[in-house]
Amino acid sequence: MDLQDRQSTDDRSKIDPTRVDPFEHGIDRRRVLRSSAVASGAALAGCLGSDGDEYSDSDGDESDAERAPTVYVFNNGDRTLSIIDAEADELVETVFIDTTASFPANQYGTGADSEYDLLWLNVSGGVRALAQHTLEEVASVETGFGPNYPNLSPDGDHLVVAAGGTTTLDPDPDPDPDDSDDNDHVIVRVDANPESDTFGEVTGEIETGYTGPCDATFGPDGEYEYEYVYVPEIATETLRVLSVDPFETVAEVDVGEPTGDGHVLPFMATASFDGDVLLVENGEGTLGSNPDVPREGSESIWDVSDPESPTELERITRDDGLPAMPITSEVGPDTEAAYLFTPDAEAVTVIDLEDRAVDRVLDVGGTSISGAWGPNREKLYVPVQTANHVAVIDHAEREVVTTIDTGESPTGAVGGTVRPKTDATQRLRSSLASLGVDIGDQEATFCPEDNCYCG
Repeated sequence: MDLQDRQSTDDRSKIDPTRVDPFEHGIDRRRVLRSSAVASGAALAGCLGSDGDEYSDSDGDESDAERAPTVYVFNNGDRTLSIIDAEADELVETVFIDTTASFPANQYGTGADSEYDLLWLNVSGGVRALAQHTLEEVASVETGFGPNYPNLSPDGDHLVVAAGGTTTLDPDPDPDPDDSDDNDHVIVRVDANPESDTFGEVTGEIETGYTGPCDATFGPDGEYEYEYVYVPEIATETLRVLSVDPFETVAEVDVGEPTGDGHVLPFMATASFDGDVLLVENGEGTLGSNPDVPREGSESIWDVSDPESPTELERITRDDGLPAMPITSEVGPDTEAAYLFTPDAEAVTVIDLEDRAVDRVLDVGGTSISGAWGPNREKLYVPVQTANHVAVIDHAEREVVTTIDTGESPTGAVGGTVRPKTDATQRLRSSLASLGVDIGDQEATFCPEDNCYCG
């Protein structure tokens, strides 16, 4: 079954049966007061028009958008977007966008000198692109699978999406031919250049079989100019290496033996910005919603200086000071440190990449599964789902230096250089959503087992 047929017959993108009500334990009183005040002001602004309003109604005119270092935080609980000033580390505003993302396309196209101005979101069933200046959808691609993990190429020309992988995969899939499309996962290449005639279209597809592709990351730099993409595949326990053009598999590397019982289960990966290092998160247990062997987790450090022959240098385990299973990671711009998101420890674990060891464990005040570098790549912004704030980590100090309030259950984040134009309606809808009022379709990202990650 090709991608077009799968898109038309598979309705898994329409609803996430595991979604959890973030308001089931009530609403914070401070949030009620703040939202009520914003709602009243927004309603008044809607009646009086936009005169005197700092953010006037969006008319799609990109030239009116302010350029400034910005971090966009996706609040999974109420489908809002918190816009953060990445210089002052202050919340600018929170607006309703009716969708969300657990892992928006991150890492590249987000630097202070970048002019790329799209936000690629991994929604349940595919990916969507929003324009940073209007927050309006400009592209949509359905993959036919609930979990999708995108990464944007540094030149902004391609988006590669790994679709279908999760640690909850059935270890013994149904061999019924009628369900064969469910067992044939895909990796797709999408035209991400908004100036292209084929923008937003699938330009390459690799059907992998039941391999569980869980992530995609470009790297390394240097003579190879980001010609390669790394995809950890959890079901077959391999690290797949792709060439970008032509879009094809050039290597499949076995990830080795588990550190304990069960299997290695590689599921997420992050390449360094300008070095030869690849970080891979491993489950270390067994597949399934109720694994036979509980997943302990480990972190692998790989040498990818020869992209087609990756070599594992170190695997960091609980015995080495890893406090909990890592979900994903971000690598510092100087490749001296990596930051692992370890939600069960309510912490970010810092790995010294020179020593290949745990350096410290940072308390972020709750559960976090992802983070994003600010445009200057000096600070890491960490959405904390259970605390409704973003913890800001100063890379030079390797410490949390402040927290910033957000919307409900912040989950994914990405940097950029455009301060969106918003309108009174978006702000009013945000206030209502934050009070627990159902608004719009509330499109979901993939969130199995009460969390938004590949597992």
